[in-house]
Amino acid sequence: MKRIPRIAVLIAAAFLAFSCKTDSSISQEVDYQLSYSIGDQSFEMMEVPSGNFSMHVSADNRRLVTGGIIHEVALDGFVISKEPVSTALWTAVMGKDPSSAKDPSAPVDMVSYDEALKFIAKLGKLTGKTFFLPTEAQWEYACRQTGSRGFTKVAEWCRDSYEEVPSGATKTDYFVPLSLAINPEGPKEVSRKVVRTVLERMPLDRHTRKLKVGFRVAQLSGDKLPESFLSALDGPAMDREKTEFGEGRAETVQVGPVAVRMVKVKGGTFSMGFNELYDAPYMNFKVNDNEIPPHDVTVDDFQIAECEVTVELWKAVMGSVPYLNDTTLANRPVRNVSWYNCQTFIRKLNEMTGRKFRLPTEAEWEYAARGGQLSRHTGFAGGNDMKSVMWYYDNSGTNPKDVKPQAVKTMKPNELGLYDMSGNVWEWVFDRAAPYGNASLDNPAGPAEGSSRILKGGSFSSEWVACRISNRMFMPAKNTKGTFGFRLAI
Repeated sequence: MKRIPRIAVLIAAAFLAFSCKTDSSISQEVDYQLSYSIGDQSFEMMEVPSGNFSMHVSADNRRLVTGGIIHEVALDGFVISKEPVSTALWTAVMGKDPSSAKDPSAPVDMVSYDEALKFIAKLGKLTGKTFFLPTEAQWEYACRQTGSRGFTKVAEWCRDSYEEVPSGATKTDYFVPLSLAINPEGPKEVSRKVVRTVLERMPLDRHTRKLKVGFRVAQLSGDKLPESFLSALDGPAMDREKTEFGEGRAETVQVGPVAVRMVKVKGGTFSMGFNELYDAPYMNFKVNDNEIPPHDVTVDDFQIAECEVTVELWKAVMGSVPYLNDTTLANRPVRNVSWYNCQTFIRKLNEMTGRKFRLPTEAEWEYAARGGQLSRHTGFAGGNDMKSVMWYYDNSGTNPKDVKPQAVKTMKPNELGLYDMSGNVWEWVFDRAAPYGNASLDNPAGPAEGSSRILKGGSFSSEWVACRISNRMFMPAKNTKGTFGFRLAI
């Protein structure tokens, strides 16, 4: 593992310190409605459900937000106005029209951040409800939920203060919080505030009035992040579905137009970690410290998908695909997903199917990659002939600059009929990162604490040594990369 520069650690700690604060000036009482009237003016609110997302990417996941860095955010649910505050509504509440717009139905502009707060305070007195400016995270999440509809008329004030990347740090350093940002609000007591459009974030002094800069209002909804999501963050426990072998060695689950084939794996005991008897398929190489010592592990029966989650399956569940994925390449593994993105996908998949899909544990993944009880003890999943069993750096492009993910199930499967467990994309597993010990283990699922998770299998851009079954990579769970994907287990 590379050592993180000291400045990055300090910046990350500072980011986390402010990212989970709540604004004490905002009442935490939940009391909202979806339609309001002030005199002859009315406005509508919409409910936004709790969830997590990759922030600073456009709603279609194809463009980056200017001035932003992709990072993972989770939010409780909230309520937000469907449209920016109109000139007519501002006038009904405040009595004076400051806007440049001649149309009363147009969004109000030429109002400062502080004037927006005064409007919100007066609106609260008139309605008896608590309103607030949305945070930048809430604004962007609501924008994503609507596909940007209604969010393109004006730039909009957000509650967050704006902070530049500190001197001496790179943008990458600035957003390296080692865990998910939950309900972030940004730094406090900074005069410049965040102003957002769909594809840009900008700083603006809180006292400034500007053309085409308006705002919308938000409220608490009481919809908290689901316990199933939070429990996956808090500890190693998982809700498992018992595997029955009475109906054969595979089961097909239909998800919309996509068939997901799950292979049933008979449990057993195996040697987990690097074993010099059969895990050195070619030349000598340096074994990573986190692969040793080999130790006995027992796993129960389980099911695991025959291939990685594909672009078409992700789209069938989520409605769109992550940044860098192409819907025309439907049978490629989905990529550029964080561990948290996987959890969101799995939660929605389970709501659709009524099943208990999950990420495999590292032990289940390695046991399955080795072939389970049918194992032929090879260093790669499926055999030691690299070019016939896996997509990796040497064969996944016409030249080294053109390597890319390949269609699933186009290489030889392993003993259990599983494809691409070596190569194509790295696969997130459930476990938090930790070194191995000597003790025998029964159904391990990793430690209860830690912000990094494990990826297995190597990728289309990896050298062959990274694609060995025993190899393991530790990464912050919030990280996304064009080589990171996953497969499902039950």
